[in-house]
Amino acid sequence: MSRLALVLVIIALLIGAYLRFNNLGALQMSADEGATWAAADAPSIREVVALQQTHNAGKSPLHDLMLHGWIAIFGDSVGAMRAMSALCGVIAILLMVPVTREVLRISFADRLPAIPRDDADMIAALGAIICAVELVTIKYSREMRMYSLMLALVLAQVWIFLRALRLRGFGDYFALAVLTAAVIAVNPVSAPILATEGLWLLTILATYRDAEYRARSALLVALSMALGLLALSPGMFTVAARLHRHVESGGYNWLPQPPIWAPAAFFNKATGSFAFPAMAALAAWGIWRGWTRAKDSLIFALLWMWTPPILLVAGSYLSRPMFIERYAVYSFPAFFILVAIGIWELASNIARAAAAVVIVILAFGHAHSYSLKTHDVDWHEAARVAQASLRPDDKFAVTPPYAVEVVRYYVYPPLRGNAVGYDPATAHSAVVILAEHGVNPAVAAQVRRDYPRVLKRARGVVVLSR
Repeated sequence: MSRLALVLVIIALLIGAYLRFNNLGALQMSADEGATWAAADAPSIREVVALQQTHNAGKSPLHDLMLHGWIAIFGDSVGAMRAMSALCGVIAILLMVPVTREVLRISFADRLPAIPRDDADMIAALGAIICAVELVTIKYSREMRMYSLMLALVLAQVWIFLRALRLRGFGDYFALAVLTAAVIAVNPVSAPILATEGLWLLTILATYRDAEYRARSALLVALSMALGLLALSPGMFTVAARLHRHVESGGYNWLPQPPIWAPAAFFNKATGSFAFPAMAALAAWGIWRGWTRAKDSLIFALLWMWTPPILLVAGSYLSRPMFIERYAVYSFPAFFILVAIGIWELASNIARAAAAVVIVILAFGHAHSYSLKTHDVDWHEAARVAQASLRPDDKFAVTPPYAVEVVRYYVYPPLRGNAVGYDPATAHSAVVILAEHGVNPAVAAQVRRDYPRVLKRARGVVVLSR
């Protein structure tokens, strides 16, 4: 790697680390994070697995088990627990370098890659910088959930997938099997990346059936991925059964039906209304300029970028809504690679530097705009008021019920058992904590009728009593 490319990668890592680790505990824990904390902070591995099955239905316990070990070392403060995701976010920035270089090595024709190695290194460094500063990767690296880990694992898996196709080594096949299993284990919503790779393998087999060595390589890669999934399958049957029960019970009814154009809107919303046109223009320029020289690389990047969101939208129409940003966050690295190619395809170094600076400034602007809005609920104050309003043995209810764990986190530990999920059929608590969002309007109206006295209004939540 050239000295300039190495310097840019180091800058990307330093900026990315600052944006991910700085003041991690500033926002209060969210309700979703509360469910993750409740499982990961259990006393034993057996209890982590048991709680994870009820608190994060449809997912395997991989992330929560990792966080369990992390808590044992670093403690369970909000900032300390989020630091694991922040570290995964920094690792994802670093992985942008080898995965971009591997993408740019793709060539069906029996020739050297069309993009010279030094140019590929610079494109990889630019991709790392874009990944470091984009809000969509920053915000999932600053929350105590599995999506930052999922992004890092997908990047590692795609890198090894392409490397195994190129080098055909046993070590790569083994690593691919392990990473394929890990990608699905951390969250099954990452399955569309495997569909993307399946399409790529079919493209290889359909296009070069006369090249026996290439077909053999594709088949061995497919076999490695299949073995990884097979090793995971016993546990995933259980996960799938729990997910089915959770879906049937209405656990995902809060997801809206996405419009047909959701995949395009997905990239626009995530990168910002001002930044997206500039990024899209650069990506289009890179595709236009590089098509004749690096068509195979560009096709793979486009498949990686578009297949997951399109499949999630298709699934939303064929079954039930399943399209939200974090479920396809692993599509963004492909977009960043295309933007980096577009920057490098500009006519001069001055133009390249100017374009890169513009993209970074627009990304910072989007992040700043996001930071000006309120993104957390004051569960801490609500919990303080609720526990101060009751006798030690009294219960207090929380609605929506899934938010009970975040309230328990902020309650004095001996009183955590006093917080219960609100059940309108057995609402005997003297106090209720009612979130202003995420509650069925009919349920909220009933709570306000039964608990007309306002004890405290805090950010995003109100504490009520009879």
